Amino acid sequence: MSTQPTPQIISDAGSLAAAVARLAAAGRVALDTEAASFHRYTDRVYLVQLSSDDDTVLVDPLVAGDLAPIGALLADPGVEVVFHDADYDLRTLDRDYGFRATRLFDTRVTAQLLGEPGIGLAALLEKYFGVKLDKKLQRADWSARPLTPAMVAYAAADTMHLLALRDLLERHLREAGRLAWASEEFARLEEISWTPPDRESAHLQLRGARTLSPRAKVVLGALYEWREVTASSLDRPPFRVAASEALVAVAQASPTTAAALHGVPGLPRPIARRYEAELLDAVQVGLRREIVRTERSRSGSGRPDAATEARVERLKELRNRRATGMNIEPGVLCPNATLLAIARATPRTPDDIAHVTELRGWQRQALTDEEILRTVAAGGSQ
Repeated sequence: MSTQPTPQIISDAGSLAAAVARLAAAGRVALDTEAASFHRYTDRVYLVQLSSDDDTVLVDPLVAGDLAPIGALLADPGVEVVFHDADYDLRTLDRDYGFRATRLFDTRVTAQLLGEPGIGLAALLEKYFGVKLDKKLQRADWSARPLTPAMVAYAAADTMHLLALRDLLERHLREAGRLAWASEEFARLEEISWTPPDRESAHLQLRGARTLSPRAKVVLGALYEWREVTASSLDRPPFRVAASEALVAVAQASPTTAAALHGVPGLPRPIARRYEAELLDAVQVGLRREIVRTERSRSGSGRPDAATEARVERLKELRNRRATGMNIEPGVLCPNATLLAIARATPRTPDDIAHVTELRGWQRQALTDEEILRTVAAGGSQ
C-alpha cells in the first residue's frame, strides 16, 4: 500500500464535485461516515471520508453545502463503493440525504463470510497489513469544529486502506468459493433504507422492560417520554440523561415520595438528586394513565410449541456441523431466527423452502434443501 498525502478537507460545493469526480475516475471509492450519537441528541452525518487507491478527502457536511455529488456517486452503477459495515452508513445517509447505494462491497460482511476471527477494521488491517489504527478517537465529538489533526488522521485511516483490504478479501472469497455468497449479501444491503423508530413502543425495547407489570410498563413509558424531552432540550443523547436500566428500575418501584425514589436500587444517586422532581412527576403521569396493551402482535411471534422447538434444535445441529466444517460462525451461516422461520414453515418440498423469505439463497446451498427437509421431517409426527 502506498503512503497517501495529507487528506484534503472539502468545505465547498465546487471542491466537492471536483474531488468526487477525481476519486471516482478509477471506478471505485472507499467511503465512511462519522456521526456524534455519543454527544448529541439529534444525530446526523458530521463527516464523510472518501478514498481512492492513492488519495483521501474528508468532506465537512456542515459547510460543504449540497452533497449531491456523493449521492450521485452511490447511485452510479459504474462505480463500486467500498464500506466496512455499510449497514449503519447507508441508513444514516438515507436518513439525512435520501442517498441509496447501487453497487457496493462490504469488507466487514466479507470477513464474516470468510470466518475471520476478528471482523473489526482495526483487527483486519493489523492482521493483513501491519497497520495499527488508533481507536482512542472512536467516540470523539465529530460535531466539534475545528477538527484536530488527530481527528483528521483517525478519520482518514478508516478509508485509506479499505480498497487494498477489499482486494485481498475478495481473493480469499474466490479461493473459498464464497464470492456469490457475498454478492447476495451486498445486493440486500443495497436495499437498505432508514426506518424511523417506533416511538409508541420504544420504551418496551429497553432491557428488562418486558418483565415489568402492565402498570409498571405504563410508568416506564412516561419516564421514557420525560427522558426524550430532557435529552432534546439539552442536546444530549438520552443515555447521558439517565441510563435505560435506571428508568426500568424506577418504573418497577414506581416511587411516589422522594425518600422512596432515593431508595430505588439501580438509580444512581446523582440522577435521583438532579432530577428528583421530574422523575416523581413522570411516575405520577404513568400511574394516572390507563393501562392499554402497547405490544403489537406480530405474525409468527410468541413462544413456539414443543414440536417446533424440537425442529429448531435439529436444525441447529445441522447448521453447527456445517459451520464447523466451513470454519464460519454458526450465526453467520444461518441465524437462529432463520432456523425458527424454517421450523415454523415445516417445509416438505424445495418449493416450500423457497417460500421461507428469511433464508438466503447461499444458505440454502450451504445447508442443502435435501438436508433441511430431512432434518425437519426427522421427528416424525411428534
